[in-house]
Amino acid sequence: MKLGHMGIGLAVWMSLCAPVQAEEGPQPATGLEQDASVLNQVILQIGGRFCEYHREEVEGALRRFSMVHAVEFLNDHGTVLVRYQSDGVPPMQLAMSVEQALASGIGCKAWVDRGGSSQAKS
Repeated sequence: MKLGHMGIGLAVWMSLCAPVQAEEGPQPATGLEQDASVLNQVILQIGGRFCEYHREEVEGALRRFSMVHAVEFLNDHGTVLVRYQSDGVPPMQLAMSVEQALASGIGCKAWVDRGGSSQAKS
């Protein structure tokens, strides 16, 4: 008798304490997901003596373009991921803008990383 009551009690306790997972069906995309589908991304490299430490200037130069949605510094060596609207400015113009912002006497270079050499292309 006691064992039967314990079994029922255990079953009730487990049913109350066990997490229930609702089945998730397809959900509509949020605005952020929709934006991500039309965004391109490019990696810009920044080279020169101490140029990678001028993050504010780099981000400021890129944020001047309204089509730039995100600027992310991937490391401390001048690698910058830029997410931008695909119908905007070409990536080379983004790199030129960064280079102009950093050209104030410190001799920095910026270029689009095409997955090849890590040196600036002239």
